Amino acid sequence: MLQTRINLLRDTAVFEDLAEADLVTVAQRLIELEFEDGDLLFREGAAGRYICFLTDGRLAVSKRTDDGREVEIAAIEPGRSVGEMSIIDGLTCSATVTAQGHASVLALTREHFDRLVEETPRLGAEIYKGISRLLSVSLRRTSEDLARRIADV
Repeated sequence: MLQTRINLLRDTAVFEDLAEADLVTVAQRLIELEFEDGDLLFREGAAGRYICFLTDGRLAVSKRTDDGREVEIAAIEPGRSVGEMSIIDGLTCSATVTAQGHASVLALTREHFDRLVEETPRLGAEIYKGISRLLSVSLRRTSEDLARRIADV
């Protein structure tokens, strides 16, 4: 079971640069969660309590429009993560995330993450770098999408 978690982490962008011993440390702190179709993982505007690494299934990410509609803006596939922003900034969730069918995740709670950073600052710094890299790539992609949409108007 631990080796399965380590393998998943190794294939996740946030942890791709970590040494094996560091992957073990993180894997030991993960919690397994199961969701069924339509179950809510995160609600836009609610407190973010964990970062999730999808191991099986599909997650839909949606945002509420000004007129109150929910619009799907992304799909999360196995090997990807969700919830990184609230782990970093402590703010509320920026989107709603729901399971599309059965979904399995490994979650790192904010409390476990904070404790890990306290106990092993070097590892915490590496994880922060991994999350920052992931968020940077996402922001670049969003900027490109926005520029294309503006150009099409």
